Amino acid sequence: MFLGVLITGIPLSLVLGALLYFPFFLWKRKLHLSALRHLTVYALICFTILVFDATLLIGGINFMPPYYFLNLAPFEWLRHPYEMGMERMASQLVLNILMFVPFGLLLPMVFPRLRACWKTLLAALGITVLIEVLQYFTGRSADIDDVIMNVLGAVMGYGLFALLNKALQSRKWWQNMLGAQLPASLRK
Repeated sequence: MFLGVLITGIPLSLVLGALLYFPFFLWKRKLHLSALRHLTVYALICFTILVFDATLLIGGINFMPPYYFLNLAPFEWLRHPYEMGMERMASQLVLNILMFVPFGLLLPMVFPRLRACWKTLLAALGITVLIEVLQYFTGRSADIDDVIMNVLGAVMGYGLFALLNKALQSRKWWQNMLGAQLPASLRK
């Protein structure tokens, strides 16, 4: 699956991200946003597409699966390792954490209203619950452990954002990346 994401998912997300970002670019071009700000928003769009591709599209969608798998017992994998084995299950959990680190970092960078930690985590929780619900109805498993690990990844990403913001808040390029508005005298 990871190789499939690298081979098909990344190019797909870059192209589809550019198509989705272009209207935003046209809409905001009069504000003279910095290239770093454009890059940050584009990165969030591409990453969101990549996550939805990896969690929903790669491997196919089956709206009439032979069975539905739903795990609502947290950390059930510790008591009863899944058929894939403990090592593969651990790698899946780590990948679920790593997959949401960029959300924790990029969401507060792109959306100033999400700069409070709890708001970023609530947004990440909403995204991961949406993914798990869609997975359940498209022939994949839905697992509360995935939600927990995704939110843990978002916590780590937000921690990275908070550290970077504290260290770089006085830097002009960082402010531009976060979308600080230009003074009226510099706008055309």
